[in-house]
Amino acid sequence: MKAKKYFMIPFLALLACGCQDEERTTMPLASGEEVQFGATLGQNATSRTIYGTEENNAFPIYWVNGDEVIVSSPECGNSNGVGSANYRVTVEGNSQDYATSLDKTGDIGVRWGDNPTGTFYSIYPASAEHTKLGSDFKTVTLTMPAQQDNNYKDENGVKTILPDMNACFMYAKTADVPSGKTVELKYKPLSTALRFNVVGPVSGEVTINYIRVYAPEGTSINGTYSVDLSTATDDALPAMTPVRGLNYVTFNVADSETGAYLTLGSGEYFEVNAFLLLAEETEITDKWYIEIGTSAGISYKKYLGGIAVDGKNKTLVPGKVHRLPNLPPLSESPKWDAANWMANLQRNVYLSEISIPGSWYSLNSEYQTRNSISTQYSAGVRAFHLDTRWRGTTRSVIGDTYLREVQDLGVIDNNDHSFNEFGVTGGDKYLTMDAPSFAEALGEITDKVKDDEYMVVMCTFAQGSGNYKDNNGGDWRHAISKACADNAKVIEASSLNENTVVGDVLDKVIVIVNTFTEGEVAGSKCLFFNMGITLAESDWSNLNDPNKYYHSPLTWYNTTSSGITMYGTHAQITTDGDSYDGGDRGWVPSFADRKQMATNILNWSKSNYSDIENYAHNAWIYLGLGGYIPGTGILGHDDAAPVAKELNQWIGNIVTNMNTEADYYPVGIVFMNYATDYSSVVNDILMLNNKYRKAYDPNRSPVDGEYITGGGGSPVQSAAAGYSSGMTDNNTDAIGWTRCR
Repeated sequence: MKAKKYFMIPFLALLACGCQDEERTTMPLASGEEVQFGATLGQNATSRTIYGTEENNAFPIYWVNGDEVIVSSPECGNSNGVGSANYRVTVEGNSQDYATSLDKTGDIGVRWGDNPTGTFYSIYPASAEHTKLGSDFKTVTLTMPAQQDNNYKDENGVKTILPDMNACFMYAKTADVPSGKTVELKYKPLSTALRFNVVGPVSGEVTINYIRVYAPEGTSINGTYSVDLSTATDDALPAMTPVRGLNYVTFNVADSETGAYLTLGSGEYFEVNAFLLLAEETEITDKWYIEIGTSAGISYKKYLGGIAVDGKNKTLVPGKVHRLPNLPPLSESPKWDAANWMANLQRNVYLSEISIPGSWYSLNSEYQTRNSISTQYSAGVRAFHLDTRWRGTTRSVIGDTYLREVQDLGVIDNNDHSFNEFGVTGGDKYLTMDAPSFAEALGEITDKVKDDEYMVVMCTFAQGSGNYKDNNGGDWRHAISKACADNAKVIEASSLNENTVVGDVLDKVIVIVNTFTEGEVAGSKCLFFNMGITLAESDWSNLNDPNKYYHSPLTWYNTTSSGITMYGTHAQITTDGDSYDGGDRGWVPSFADRKQMATNILNWSKSNYSDIENYAHNAWIYLGLGGYIPGTGILGHDDAAPVAKELNQWIGNIVTNMNTEADYYPVGIVFMNYATDYSSVVNDILMLNNKYRKAYDPNRSPVDGEYITGGGGSPVQSAAAGYSSGMTDNNTDAIGWTRCR
């Protein structure tokens, strides 16, 4: 194996409490005065602690400046006292295991009560999502993060792996402190650490989307626990009782700045840390396994039953560090298949983070050289555009076609199936019965969706179409909604909002109607928004304004806000010269203007994603990159090819640059002409979903998207203590991995 490796040296920071001096009163027993704290991190040569460079068989723990803890005392929670408060640690250096100062984060810290002594408890991290103190000031409810976000930093070619310290719980207990005395808090780990090396392939490389450790069903290693801190002793952790336990821990490793997942090449490896919560000593049986999901849509399992120490199965001890033998090398990533695009995408990711390639005018042979849904789906297209028009029976008079009776709503597939109501004399346009019906086209799309993916259908009403209404006053929107109501694969739009995640929409198709028609469509399963196909000059002015793009609310029933805003741009008609007024066709933007408006949206996306602490997930992105160059003269023919060449290559270059720079962000729903002719662009957009860590709902499971109790929170740099119980490499590489997808 090559000498190149990835070092895991998590920075540590653990708890600290602080306080500010207040003028002392003459009240007895310091009643009402704020408690003064000191904090240290317990470590010794006989136990192993995590994070820091290993020295003398130990990993020293260090504080990280700004770490926060909760401190409480039942004896202070009465009369003049204050029973709990949050504190922030201040340290002077990067390798310091004691607090320079502990400062309360609010106006009031813990205050002495009327008791002559007090017992004090503390928990790290102080997180509203992960840590909830009980009213008795000695019990706490702890919730592991839904997923653990391990970060890496690349400095001078060495990648340092930093575990997710939100999952690294620690506690302190100091009993019988006389009133008014400084309380020294010494922290010990509650979380159990499982450390192991992940080894790259023998040849080639592999990008890892997630790593999961599974225990047998009914064995809790994660989830929500009730902890009674008062039961802790010098020799034993406090009693922990699972409230809602989970039998798995899932985490990933991504660049701390770009979000790019870690890629391993031949001979490379890195050591990772999975934090577990164990209520008692737990044996690793043959039903335990590790699963690794890759960006190629392939995942592998490695069962741990063969792991043994001195001929005995491995027992995990709560609050300690345990090492596993090296895992077998991963397999080189196979050729990526568009059919697997969502297989290893974590299920708690917000829909706003997903990038989906689509075909504009999906069934129209003027815009798609392969206008078969099956062909486009096989090429990776996962969003389809259906331009609708009423379909009817006809009669012929002197070689022309006239409307006899409207039958239903159709989809434009080519110009041969379109006609004017009054023939050559003009009039509104309709479709012959040779054109596909909307219900048929929708069904062909929904039949393709698989149980581990979702798709999108965008609907418009073609310019110049006859706006027929049925006997009940139903228009084209009602016809779309009726077809959706009859199709079980179409998801109820009223179930979609800014917090919708991937797990909510699997095996479903989202139908979105871009409408200029006002009025409620009661009970519709569709989402609605208004970005009219006919453009206005005012919408295309001042494009140097970074916020210059369409903002349209996505609504239920065309009236009720979903909480999502569509950030979009599109143009049907385009010029390869300067922008101009196209009369009845509306404003005609240039390629430069279209690129600039789309760039404004993508710049917003990049900025939004990079602010990982404050990202917005209530915006969906819509890039309409299809359209045509208008023909000239009486017999001039509109041409979609120049638009495909100019804009498809443009978005393709943007995605390619993301890969080159390892700087990723979502591009949203992207509609293109000639999508199958640019299959590499389509695939690159799909693969973008597997390249980087996305914003996700911290209260939901990455495995199935189901809600868990608690979870979430912002990243905290810190670490916990433990020990190695002597597990060594016993040549399990020969066992290998089992492909599970």
